[in-house]
Amino acid sequence: MKTGQIEKRILRAGIFVAMAHLLFRLAGLIQAKVMAHYLTPATFEVVFSFAFTNCLFMVFLIGEELMASTFLPVFMKENDKVSNNSAWAFVNTVLTLQFLILLVVTVVFLVAPDMVVKVMTGWRTDASPEKYALAVTSVRTMAPVLLGLALGSTTYALLNGYKRFFLAALGDAVWKFCAIAIFLVGIRFIRDGAQLLIWGLVAGSVCKVLTHLFGLRDKLSNVRPMLALSHPAVKTLALLMMPLVVGVLITKVRDIYNNIYALSTLTEKSGLIQANDIGKKLQGTLAHLVPVALSIAVFPFLCELANNKDQRGMGELVTRFGRMMLAVFAPFAVFVAIMATPLTAFIFKGGQFDDESVRFTAVSLACYTFVLPAAAVEPLMNKTFFANRQMISFTIIGVVFSLMSMGISWIGLKTYTGNDLLLLAFIAGGFTLTRILKCIALVEILKRKVPVFPFVETALFLVRMVVAAGLAGGVTGFLLHQLSAIRVLSGRIGDMTKLGVCAAVFVGIYLVGAYILRISEIRELFGLLLTKVRKRKG
Repeated sequence: MKTGQIEKRILRAGIFVAMAHLLFRLAGLIQAKVMAHYLTPATFEVVFSFAFTNCLFMVFLIGEELMASTFLPVFMKENDKVSNNSAWAFVNTVLTLQFLILLVVTVVFLVAPDMVVKVMTGWRTDASPEKYALAVTSVRTMAPVLLGLALGSTTYALLNGYKRFFLAALGDAVWKFCAIAIFLVGIRFIRDGAQLLIWGLVAGSVCKVLTHLFGLRDKLSNVRPMLALSHPAVKTLALLMMPLVVGVLITKVRDIYNNIYALSTLTEKSGLIQANDIGKKLQGTLAHLVPVALSIAVFPFLCELANNKDQRGMGELVTRFGRMMLAVFAPFAVFVAIMATPLTAFIFKGGQFDDESVRFTAVSLACYTFVLPAAAVEPLMNKTFFANRQMISFTIIGVVFSLMSMGISWIGLKTYTGNDLLLLAFIAGGFTLTRILKCIALVEILKRKVPVFPFVETALFLVRMVVAAGLAGGVTGFLLHQLSAIRVLSGRIGDMTKLGVCAAVFVGIYLVGAYILRISEIRELFGLLLTKVRKRKG
């Protein structure tokens, strides 16, 4: 298949995934907004930021990252065989093993939630006893959420293997909207917001799996419990996972330390964990809308190119789409960093989310948003490593930079305890810096096998992009300063006005600069999108 045809198929799939991810991320923002409005910062931090996001969901992510990286290449190779019996023997074995492991982990959370809280946080019965008690209850009650979410990671990969991208990604949106609906309906009758959040998340996890099963309804007759441990594909999967396990675990330890443990030791202050969580969530929302969606769509095609040993075609594909993503998301990161305060206030301010919460979250968002250029390219690099089964080098790079991020957070905690804004900036900024360095390292290592991002061409492209984005950012920053001095522009209407005017100016200046400096990637991206739109209308 020609590169142009592959690009069009990837773009079509990417649009479907992006649509579902838009729903998912929109639901996530609505969920965060609702929780921040109705829950106190302390309750938000314990139930949502710790018990769900950085405990149970973190365990789910360990399995998902392992499965998403290794399951699809092995399944597609097995599925290419004349008979599907071998492929489904492999799938059934994986599902059975996954269910048994999840059952054991869930029982641990049900039986010993106090041990989990003590290991992952600084909360104790004699220090922050209310947070400790709520954390124990939340972990125990929400433990069943693991079964639905984690099994959904395998059904997600299966749907992608059959190139049914939309329903795969839609499952995530369904569970978010389910959780929101239960919370909003219940809050009018039951005042215990923490319990409503817990029930909603558990119910949503079930809905996620049901959505995936609907997408696989014509394949369900193949599903049955099985433990074919001697199956060659199972052994291949295990070998691919082995080096990744260390990297994934270190990454999650980094996230727990940065997002929960380091900040939970500051027992007198509530709101830092919430600010860090929401700031990171906004950045993650932006990254998932296009770059991650695109990488999900491109992965099956990268696997096919890798199976055909077409390294040149793979390099051209990754470089072309990577530069398109950079041309959009690098300047976007500059704009979001400049507009962090009015953006945060416009989305979240109100109820329990006061001016101090806005100030802390804006600092977090401004620091995290500069990870967007790396986040735009890294998913493509990751999928290329996985398609080529270069697991060891990928893992080593991940471990090195995860440890570096934890080290920066530790230095910030020891140096700036008492200065909450600087500490928050240290944790978020350290994460951003190490992600950028990690992305550069991934590119350089991958170049040994796949010809991606030629140095001279890439350097010239980056210089042109920095000049255009810097000019647009400088003018926009000056304009925001002038608008902020106008007293009428206050409240949500004022924030919306600032965002609208500044966005129009930034986009206009950047597009003019891109045209003058010949940053053609923007035109190419929109050209591909317009081609798809015209075909649909035709």
